[in-house]
Amino acid sequence: MSAVLATERKTMDDLPVSPLEYAHQKYFVQKVKVGEDFVGVPRLDAFVALCAGKRVLHVGCVDWPITDLKRSLHLQLDAHCTLDGFDIHGEAFELMRPHLKGRLFSDWADVAGDYDVVLVPEVMEHVPDVQGFLKQLDALGAAQYLITVPDAYSCFRRHFDYNSGAQTFVEVVHPDHNCWYTPFTLSNVIRKYTPWQVDGMFFFNGMSLLAVASRPIAE
Repeated sequence: MSAVLATERKTMDDLPVSPLEYAHQKYFVQKVKVGEDFVGVPRLDAFVALCAGKRVLHVGCVDWPITDLKRSLHLQLDAHCTLDGFDIHGEAFELMRPHLKGRLFSDWADVAGDYDVVLVPEVMEHVPDVQGFLKQLDALGAAQYLITVPDAYSCFRRHFDYNSGAQTFVEVVHPDHNCWYTPFTLSNVIRKYTPWQVDGMFFFNGMSLLAVASRPIAE
């Protein structure tokens, strides 16, 4: 997967023109390059490829409140990298610890480690303070951050419906989610609230976006 991130990135001016660009003022038209490199790649296989052999902190590691050891991403990744986990729902740790080599944290103050990668899969849509959350992730000092969130564009047809006669909007969504993201809004909050550079944005797992971000190398 490293070749995916090493490909030459086009400038926004090089991207094809959309009809939307003629229908709206330029100020409001946002263009984001989103790759299809992970389309059709199983979620676990993609994460293994990105994390293998590295020191990784997995944020949101317990899948609360539906913790299932047979389907746990954290347990599946444990065999492929040096893995620690963070989750505010520490009540699930007792169930998970016998199956893990790494440490589990429920308080940011206790997180101690020099991580190559911080993995944040399907978490950011839950947090009430996105700015504070991203600042906390940045404070970990990792070289790379992998963030996935549900994508409103990918989910549009299968997750939204409006019955005009009944004036009822139906939305298929986790009841704890605070928002949907798009390629622009995800890259925008990362650029607003962190010093990271966004190295790539990708459609992921049939319903999500994957942002690959890194800490700029100090000159």
